[in-house]
Order: sequence, then C-alpha cells, then structure tokens
Amino acid sequence: GRPGEPFYDSILRMIRLRYRLIPYIYSLAGKVTQESYTMSRLLAFDFADDARVHDIKDEFMFGPAFLVCPVTRPMYYDKGSVALQGVEKTRTVYLPEGTDWVDFWSGKKYRGGRDVKADAPIDRIPLFVRQGSIVPMGPVVHTGELSGKELTIVVYPGRDAIFTLYEDEGDNYGYEQGRFSTIRMEWDDSRGVLSVGQREGSFPSMEESRKFRVVLGGSADEVFREGAGVEVRYDGTATECRL
Repeated sequence: GRPGEPFYDSILRMIRLRYRLIPYIYSLAGKVTQESYTMSRLLAFDFADDARVHDIKDEFMFGPAFLVCPVTRPMYYDKGSVALQGVEKTRTVYLPEGTDWVDFWSGKKYRGGRDVKADAPIDRIPLFVRQGSIVPMGPVVHTGELSGKELTIVVYPGRDAIFTLYEDEGDNYGYEQGRFSTIRMEWDDSRGVLSVGQREGSFPSMEESRKFRVVLGGSADEVFREGAGVEVRYDGTATECRL
C-alpha cells in the first residue's frame, strides 16, 4: 500500500503505537530475563477464579496492564480479495471479572465480568487496560534513540498499582553483567499519588537526571496530547507526584 490508503495507514498506526510502548515492552522484557516472567499470557493466568476465561482463545494479556482482543474474522475482504458488504466493524469482547477496564482508544470505562461490543475498524485493534495500571510510554523512536527522551507515565486509576521501569544500554549484552537500572513506581489510589522510587543500579550511558510526564489515563488522544499531565524532574532519588 501507499500513504493515505487504509491498510497502509492502519499498519503504520500500530507500528507507531508499538514504538510509544517501548518503555513498557522493554521493562517487561527485562522482567522476563530477571524473573522468568511471561509477557503474553492466557487470561487464566491472571483471572483463574473466573471460569469464563478458561476457554477463551482469542484474547490475551500483554503484561499486567493490557487485554488484547485480535480480530480473527474478515471484515473488509474475503478469500480471493472479494469485497465484503454489510459487515459490522465490531467484535464481542469478554472483560474478565475481578477488575474494571478502560477502553484504550476511547477512555470509556467498563465493569468486569461482562461482554461488550468493541469497535474494531481496520486501524484500531480492540485494546483494554486494567484499572489500577501504570504504563510508561515514550515518543515514536526506536530503543537506540530513547536515551534522554521524556517518558510519559500513564496511570489508570481505580486501584493501587505497581510497575518497575527497566532500562539498560539497549544495544549490547551488558545487562548480563548487571549493567541495568530499575525504578519502582507505585500508585496510591486513595491519595491520588504516584511515588517514583530511588533508582537501583546503573549502566554507562544512563541519564542521571531526566523528565517524566505523569498523566491520568483517558482516551488515547488525551494520553498522547503534547503537554498533558504533570511534569516531574527525576534525579534518581525518590519523589512523589499528586494527580
């Protein structure tokens, strides 16, 4: 495809979302290495007490925050590039019980333990965030360009949350010799306060001082809006941010 065509633009939009999520994804990759974590999981891993999730095969958790709901049936073209007519661009999603959920794209909130009809146009995979999540995001750059860039720390309130931001040099195996850092972040829902803990560890190219922008989760447009949220200067010592 070419720019301006729906399939090209939808792929580009998802690529850019992946780049924005690199701080989250990279932290999960660090957790895989350090703690044998499982990044992509069947819903039964997280919601074992909800019998409805045990046989769901077309939804999965991506890290602690995201419920991913791929579209697995054709909506635009069938085999042989036959155009489909009258196909509703939605899919039914089951939201596990035990927590509430936020539509990543619209910011709409849903109670868990129910089916919802999610919008599923070509440029928007149904994606939900567990309330009580911390999701670090960055600009649309690759890992090697991320050093020194402002990170956006998105808090989806509703319950307390913990997330550990992992960083290393990004272009070698120095982490195997302990060259990496972690920053523990905790959200106190009753106080509306995000605590950013003291940095642990270091690596040669680490930025000693940096800037975070802390944002309350809403729609994707609100989260990505330039200048949104509260700016926090971080020098490696513990600090707090009230939202």
